[in-house]
Amino acid sequence: MKTGIDFYINEDVTIKSKDVVIGDHVAIDKGFYCTTQLEIGDYVHIAPYVTVTGGKSAKLIMESFSGFAAGCRIACSSDSYTSGHLMNPVIPAKYRKVEITTVKMEKFSCLGTNCVVLPGVTIGEGSVVGANSLVTKSTEPWTIYVGTPARAVGVRPKEMCYEFAREMGYDV
Repeated sequence: MKTGIDFYINEDVTIKSKDVVIGDHVAIDKGFYCTTQLEIGDYVHIAPYVTVTGGKSAKLIMESFSGFAAGCRIACSSDSYTSGHLMNPVIPAKYRKVEITTVKMEKFSCLGTNCVVLPGVTIGEGSVVGANSLVTKSTEPWTIYVGTPARAVGVRPKEMCYEFAREMGYDV
């Protein structure tokens, strides 16, 4: 694991991958559980009891200024539920069909409490998703989403986000 400065990780965190890069000013709270590769930028917060699953070939990318509220579930891979294959990580591979992907949180994006994100989704720059939403497809930049499945309900202004990033020395 490679970490930057001002990095906090609670003692009750499980990260199973050795392929982990974490930037500066990052906080990972109690109960975070991750089975995938991780690439985390700067000024990122992962709140308590977030779960990221997918195995060693899957990946989660969190760009700078992104975050998860408590209880989010991120699936970076999934068994195929409609192909007729068996489902379960202890079943031999020849009987399973698994979609292994990367889930990406672009800059300034955030998930509210208890959101679920399915494999292959990109949460667009500045996009936010309200509590208890299910994200089944990638989101548009600077858009507000809510519901199951998540749907666009508004536009989020970006000026303050960019102002903060510039003050911190980032080019936006």
